[in-house]
This record gives sequence, C-alpha cells and structure tokens, in this order.
Amino acid sequence: MRALFPGSFDPITQGHQDILRRAALLFDYCRRAGIDVVVRGVRGVRDLDYEMPMARMNHELAGVETFFLAADPALAHISSTLVTAMGRQERAPG
Repeated sequence: MRALFPGSFDPITQGHQDILRRAALLFDYCRRAGIDVVVRGVRGVRDLDYEMPMARMNHELAGVETFFLAADPALAHISSTLVTAMGRQERAPG
C-alpha cells in the first residue's frame, strides 16, 4: 500500500511522526481485519473540516469509508483537550 501525507514539514515535528505512525497502523489494521468503515464523531464544522481530508485519504488509499455521527448537542461542548486541561489544573500544586 502506498500513502501520501502532504504538508510543509518545515520542520518535521513529533506530531507529524505520530500521525504517520498511527495512519500506518490504521491502514494495516483495517486491511487485515477486513474493515470497510471507520466511525467518527463530530461536534461541529471545525471537527468535520479536520476529519474530511483523513476520510478522503482512508477511502483513496485503503478503500475504507468514514461514517460521521453528529455529537449529542448536550455533549458537543466537551472535548478531550478541554478535559485534559481541566485534569492538569486539578493536579497542579496550588
């Protein structure tokens, strides 16, 4: 399987390397397991804008479709980034 991961990579960061590693694992896993669909939750337009390029690449490179589910409006304000930040504040010496 071949993949394209476009970007400036100037400089290449640990984040870039992490995405590349995780994408390879996802493609390999889907191919071996016969998975045709990846399910992703989206809270709004920003999430969808982030997810769409990955969904297109999954489809083009591995034939894997992405199924987007809208988040429950009562929970859409919660993000893992926010939860992590709150957890750090609770652990910080005060």
